[in-house]
Amino acid sequence: MIYNSSISILQYEVILLMWTILVLTLKWLHNIRFVKCLIDGKPTLLIKHEKIDLEACRSVDLFGVDVTLKLRSQGIFQMKQVERAVQEQNDQLIVVQMGDENPKYLIVTDGVIQVEVLESLGCSEEWLIDNLGKQGHDNVANIFIAEYDKGAVTVVTYE
Repeated sequence: MIYNSSISILQYEVILLMWTILVLTLKWLHNIRFVKCLIDGKPTLLIKHEKIDLEACRSVDLFGVDVTLKLRSQGIFQMKQVERAVQEQNDQLIVVQMGDENPKYLIVTDGVIQVEVLESLGCSEEWLIDNLGKQGHDNVANIFIAEYDKGAVTVVTYE
């Protein structure tokens, strides 16, 4: 008897087994990209070239006061100072200010091309695939991380 005398050890073990199967199944499902996006979400571009994307703000339940609060907490008091702002999955706001040196952008993560990031950089998927091919990376699925920095692409593979 664990806590209740009406529950046998066998019943307790069956329930424990069911919970274990549930937890392991959820952990396994989290490795599938589609399910991972459903659970974790994905980064959302909120500000691009001083312009706020209102639909993007609504999609992550941010009001104007929330956006300005997050910007002020980073020492930014005018929208014209913001080149790009991205709301990450953990609610952190990543801001690139006007005139900042071009930051590094992740353009491939876990074998998936980040199309929105490429578009914000003014690059196409074809450009990326061509660039990766020149470096000897023919299959994007084998790339753990590819980073864009000042026109160059740095690649880390699974191998």
